[in-house]
Amino acid sequence: MRATVLAALLALSPQALACGFCVEDKMATVYDHAMVSSAIARNHRVAFFHIEGELAPGPGTKRALEELANTATGVEPGSARVSPESAALSVAFDPQRVSVAALQAALERKLAARKSSLMLLKVMERPADFSPSIARAVQARPR
Repeated sequence: MRATVLAALLALSPQALACGFCVEDKMATVYDHAMVSSAIARNHRVAFFHIEGELAPGPGTKRALEELANTATGVEPGSARVSPESAALSVAFDPQRVSVAALQAALERKLAARKSSLMLLKVMERPADFSPSIARAVQARPR
């Protein structure tokens, strides 16, 4: 019995280790300090999402998804940041105008034609919301 359980755990361990980007890595790929600072200064929020669905890597997909997100109800125009490679999206929004749930619904309506949906990772309300590991990931990413 123990051997069977051990074999099952060992068989699953490579999958667990190869799960892809962690939440903080995803967030770091779409973090834009100037955009976040500007939004926070206006008492707005920044929402970070994982994009569920097939995404072609490259600048064309990035540009198309950013344009799509920037036109969604509640998104501050020009605030969308997308990383197709890590399947991540961030947008700034005014919580007085739109709730996070309504924002996500508006974005998902836009993404429906691409057969994609979103999973909320985090909403940033103030600079201290980021853990030290995100700060390290942001500093380490190539520009």
